Amino acid sequence: MNYQELLRSPLIPSAIVTLIEKASHNNAPVLIQGEDGTGKELVAKIIHYTGEWKSHRFYKIDCKFLTEDSFSDQLLRLLKEVNYGTIPCTLYLKEVGFLKQASQVKLLELIEDPLFQNGVERKLIQNLRCISSSSEELKAKVTQGNFSQDLYDRLNTLSITIPSLRERAKEIPIIAQYILAEHSQKMKIKKVGISKHANALLESYWWPGNLTEFEHVIIRSAILSEGESLMEQDLFFEIENEKNSFPSFLRKAGMKPSTSEGKNPSNEQNAPSLPLFFIELVHRIKNPLVSIKTFTQLLREKFDDAEFRDYFYRIVTEDIEKIDSVLNGLLNFIKINTPINKTNTIHSILEEILKKLETQFEQRKIKIFRQFEKDLPETIVHDEQLRYILDALLQYAMPSIPPEGSIGLLTKSLNLEEQMGGDRTSRQKDGRYIEIVIIFTGFKKSIEKVETTLGISPLQREETIELELRLVKEIIQKNRGVMKFEVNEKKPRTLISLKFPVERRKVVYYPSTNA
Repeated sequence: MNYQELLRSPLIPSAIVTLIEKASHNNAPVLIQGEDGTGKELVAKIIHYTGEWKSHRFYKIDCKFLTEDSFSDQLLRLLKEVNYGTIPCTLYLKEVGFLKQASQVKLLELIEDPLFQNGVERKLIQNLRCISSSSEELKAKVTQGNFSQDLYDRLNTLSITIPSLRERAKEIPIIAQYILAEHSQKMKIKKVGISKHANALLESYWWPGNLTEFEHVIIRSAILSEGESLMEQDLFFEIENEKNSFPSFLRKAGMKPSTSEGKNPSNEQNAPSLPLFFIELVHRIKNPLVSIKTFTQLLREKFDDAEFRDYFYRIVTEDIEKIDSVLNGLLNFIKINTPINKTNTIHSILEEILKKLETQFEQRKIKIFRQFEKDLPETIVHDEQLRYILDALLQYAMPSIPPEGSIGLLTKSLNLEEQMGGDRTSRQKDGRYIEIVIIFTGFKKSIEKVETTLGISPLQREETIELELRLVKEIIQKNRGVMKFEVNEKKPRTLISLKFPVERRKVVYYPSTNA
């Protein structure tokens, strides 16, 4: 890796390049501060690998999860490797603010004297350069009594603060282009450009994960997309359980992936642009508030009068918190006033249940086949009732399927002009229904009894029929639906068909303010 080129790349904010160069030309301790994902470790490596010790060891210790004993063990291991300083080495302390007090004392002793005590033996250490980093405001931890003032002064000989990505919004298109170019060969990405609309969406996000999250989104979108340029719709790829992600932000803001930049969207498609504008506006206001609060924390120490110092800090902080509270209220207002169309509910529930049964399917080598209708309409059945019905039927089917058997799931919409199930009350006025078909190899010998029990008279119920299926039948009937069993004992094969009326109204929901 060419760290000299990285120093001049868009990944490194131009405002800190001079500081990095100065740090690399001497061996003074350096403290690197910035939010998670801003590239603190990368800056530490650039300082080491562009300096005089670039051919020597760069040793990282992550302080976040270390106990006092494990910190001492890691130090001892390093010192033995470099023969107690005979070989020059850079020690990088990641998240140094998490060090326990005893470890802080040991580190301070190592930097000041420099001595390292292992039991009764004390060793004089030479040629050990210390670079540390913190995602928290280390000066604030000193003020709170959680970090040694003397150690802070020693580590902070040279200080580098990396700005967050939201503070570099104008640089985002250049950074995105650089990431694509850097990964085009190693990951076989053929992207050569990014569209104007895609850049606009990237600039509008808050990026809580900073460069780390940004690079993840760009690379994944580029790999999964088609064409030579990264388009607006390519940014909507999302992986399972990825909460608070960039694609989630776009959906919560009411954005939809467009199919063409040149297409004139309808008024309905244009409608979410105002909430997106307000969300971007709120984030842009929040950004300077963070800077003002940080600056106030630093400025507080400049006042000699302790009473005025505390008064100044309290007044400014309270005003910032008031503004931040108003902005959060505005964001919540936007959420509860921006309807999101409810779509793909049946397919989502089916996939959720299949995921729950995944281990059983794999153990018995059961194959799963899906044939889902695109843009399937919503049904009048409530989500929880639908989940209960489908889960019960798949649980019913599971024991009947032999090892290496198969199960298929099919969904489709249809128009039925004839009355269903012999009951006029079950007929949808416009004749539109959704059908869910579950078909699997194997059958239960009691299936004919199931058909009889589910069909008509209480007198014909058999003790062998599962109570849960009768409950399922009751829910289906209350929702004006129909369930039908078909069994082919020769093949053998079982088919379960469910028909539910389509919801004729447009169904929307509002995102939670806690999301």
